[in-house]
Amino acid sequence: MKKIILLVFFSSSLFSQISTKKIENWISKNNDLDGSVVSITVKRIDKDKKIVGLGNDIYMTPASNVKILTVLGSINYGDSIPILNYKVYNDTLKISPTGYPLLSHPKYIDKDLEKFLKKFKHIVYHIPKIDLDKYGPGWAWDDYNNYYQAERSEMPIYGNVIQAIKKPNGDIEITPNTYKIVFDFEQKKQIDRSEIENNFYINPSLFKSGDTIYSPFITSRKNTIRLLENALEKKVEFKKEELKDYNVLNSGQVDDIYSAILKDSDNLISESIAANISFRLNDTISVDKGVELIKSLSKQIELFDGSGLSRYNLVTPKSIVSSLHDIYNLIGFERIKKIFPKNYIIKDKEDFVWGKTGTLKNNHNYSGYIITDKNRIYIFSIMINHFTNDLSKIKDAIVDFLIYLKSNS
Repeated sequence: MKKIILLVFFSSSLFSQISTKKIENWISKNNDLDGSVVSITVKRIDKDKKIVGLGNDIYMTPASNVKILTVLGSINYGDSIPILNYKVYNDTLKISPTGYPLLSHPKYIDKDLEKFLKKFKHIVYHIPKIDLDKYGPGWAWDDYNNYYQAERSEMPIYGNVIQAIKKPNGDIEITPNTYKIVFDFEQKKQIDRSEIENNFYINPSLFKSGDTIYSPFITSRKNTIRLLENALEKKVEFKKEELKDYNVLNSGQVDDIYSAILKDSDNLISESIAANISFRLNDTISVDKGVELIKSLSKQIELFDGSGLSRYNLVTPKSIVSSLHDIYNLIGFERIKKIFPKNYIIKDKEDFVWGKTGTLKNNHNYSGYIITDKNRIYIFSIMINHFTNDLSKIKDAIVDFLIYLKSNS
């Protein structure tokens, strides 16, 4: 028996073509959704009709759909991402971090930042204001070895992970190569880290040539400064005093950061931007304070992190659609097309849908923007929770609905 929790449609023109009854019929005929909680919200972008429908205030598990809210928060609170607080004195650069996540990142390196830092002979690292836990509420404690749960920190460096690459000659190249590495041909994982120490165990026989594997390291301020010295190849002095009378260095690749969050669903970058939002408004690097600021932009959300890793997060599809509409109003559709991934898993079709997935075990969501055959733009949120079917069949059902919406709106 399917539970149809939310079917909300806006605009009179939509009612003339797609009704609540038609959508109910579509869901009831899709056997892949048996036993799941299905929620679908659709809104025409150029209409502002009163919300109608059934159960539109029901809370769902959003998973990485939370990243839509984090990006909205960053855009809303200035759309300018501070990299560093800094002060120059002769050949000395005094810095204080902002939570910015791209320093020496293995996937999204900010070369301009490294170039800026390397210009100076002396670097002095000043303590920032910080209110930050390494992990968020409701995160899985035993996922510490996985890239997607790299630790939060005041100044992420190397993505807060080690990178292991198997070279064509068979060697394993490690970056940063500052930790204890043990080669163990008996272990079942490619990389395994000690839970309480930065000791890494690697089985080279499980690597294929060209494989690139990541594993988070344990962060600390001391470790960050040591890695900063490694990256810059110079001594970094530490000062307990906060930096005063500073300038702010802002990022020149804001949309690249949003793309890393939305297209690649990078959790640490999303968490770091939530902390950075807090920094912009109250000078404190804090995911919790950033999340409170993000929550203030929308109703009907219970938010505990900036990435969606927490199973405590709850939203209504109505709130996701509202947030997507706010993004549209703030940056327009052309920029949306640049930062959101396109076409879901649909191949061999011209670009017609841009959206963000969100997946935790037994929960899969897809929310975004669609251009219909009548050249109308709609915002939608499809949330399917508590399913026991194969994820591939849930995805097929979403594809079927997207094509249905495209053809009937």
